Amino acid sequence: MNTLLSRRIPARPAALVGLFAALLAALLLLGAPAQAHDTLLESDPEDGASLETSPEAITLTYSADILEVSPLVRVTDESGEQIAEITPSVDGPVVTATLEEPLPAGENTIQWRVVSSDGHPIEGTLTVTVEQDAEEPTEEAPAASDDGGEGAADDAASDEATASEDTEAEEPAAEDEGGSLTPILVVLGVVVVGAVVAVLVIVRRRD
Repeated sequence: MNTLLSRRIPARPAALVGLFAALLAALLLLGAPAQAHDTLLESDPEDGASLETSPEAITLTYSADILEVSPLVRVTDESGEQIAEITPSVDGPVVTATLEEPLPAGENTIQWRVVSSDGHPIEGTLTVTVEQDAEEPTEEAPAASDDGGEGAADDAASDEATASEDTEAEEPAAEDEGGSLTPILVVLGVVVVGAVVAVLVIVRRRD
């Protein structure tokens, strides 16, 4: 009887050790695929960043080399409207999406999808807030107004010069008119003198 009990007692710890080993192996097998996926380490701009103006590109850095298999970066504005869908370049663990158009003012959502080094696709989302729209040629407006002011001054000077030329042209014309009246006055004078002489001659004859 004692012999049988002594044989059964060691069997229980052995069974427990075997069960524990099986559970540990199962946990390791379950955890292995999760650890194999690459992860996003950092982004430029960072998630949640607030920028004064739009960045020229979005750079994503992962924990291992990314496979060049259908990488994608999609950008939507704060209203949910898609404004860009970019096929980024892949250089080892670094993925770069160059923006052809600047991001609009407001909160922009950036969705990315790549294939990690283990062949599994991974994806994620980050947000970037832009405080103001990209500046249009508004800075050139003062220069344009300066040019306009100079142009207006030039136009005014040109108008004054034209007016002075017109005045000078009118003065000779007035002098010409005065000169044209002189012969008429001479003729009238001669006629008047002739008439007076004729009257005097007639009067003397009568006397």
